[in-house]
Amino acid sequence: MAVMAAVCASAAAQNNPPAPKVTDLGSGIFVIFGQGGNIGVSTGPDGAFVIDDQYQNSAPANLAKIAELAGGAPRYLVNTHWHADHAGGNEAFAKAGALIFAHENVRKRLSGEVPSAFGGQAFTPPPEDAWPVVTFKDGVDFFLNDETIQVYKVQASHTDGDSMVYFAEPDILHMGDVFFNGLFPVIDTGSGGSVEGYLAAMKATLGKISDKTRIIPGHGDMGTKADLQKQIAMLEGAIKAVRGRIQAGDTLSQAVAKKPLKPWSSFAWSFIGEDAFTTTLYNGLKK
Repeated sequence: MAVMAAVCASAAAQNNPPAPKVTDLGSGIFVIFGQGGNIGVSTGPDGAFVIDDQYQNSAPANLAKIAELAGGAPRYLVNTHWHADHAGGNEAFAKAGALIFAHENVRKRLSGEVPSAFGGQAFTPPPEDAWPVVTFKDGVDFFLNDETIQVYKVQASHTDGDSMVYFAEPDILHMGDVFFNGLFPVIDTGSGGSVEGYLAAMKATLGKISDKTRIIPGHGDMGTKADLQKQIAMLEGAIKAVRGRIQAGDTLSQAVAKKPLKPWSSFAWSFIGEDAFTTTLYNGLKK
């Protein structure tokens, strides 16, 4: 329940989304920060290429901001995964003219082919307009706006359908929710995510990037390789601490009461505190 609360913000928050804020990364690439996951935008002569679209109620403001940046509506949209804080605007973006791409598991969950749940409640699939119309198993490359844009599936980590998007020439990587910069991450094991898979996906990414790579996280501020290393160190330590409680025979309530994540309390945030993340790790490692 606590884990999914990070994905499903309160109705009040969704109904009153903050005004989108933009960071210019150069090379016609921007990040839009607002309510939900961070949006990546590539602009240029081939039109707007967009990564994620936040919540449904954020869509009008985000579409207006993209039009301001790109001079028009988005032509291409990639969902890094299926959660509503990253794909909730799909219907509005599709109606504005965007062609939606995603891993095949994203379409399966958004269409209801694979049943999904939020906080123990069954997920109601959005209208068909919100479903990806182009899916892939491993990845897909785009050659747009004088950029090589590589979209590729990573192992089950945040969910079973996570993708990352790499802008090759400017060396910018959007990691989706496989990177919560400086925050305890959401690991949605109910959607095929995996605690150990999440750590492995971050480590694999670390081995592919350079000190110059700029990282757009799913949540949090822009990051670097050093920031990703800090996140990996936190998760390694947290897993070891919680696994120790499991090996000692603690029940979940006993493990939570012993506050094993105290050394990493600075990573706690409004949706995922120490107790909630201890619960996520305990349940994910106990399987």
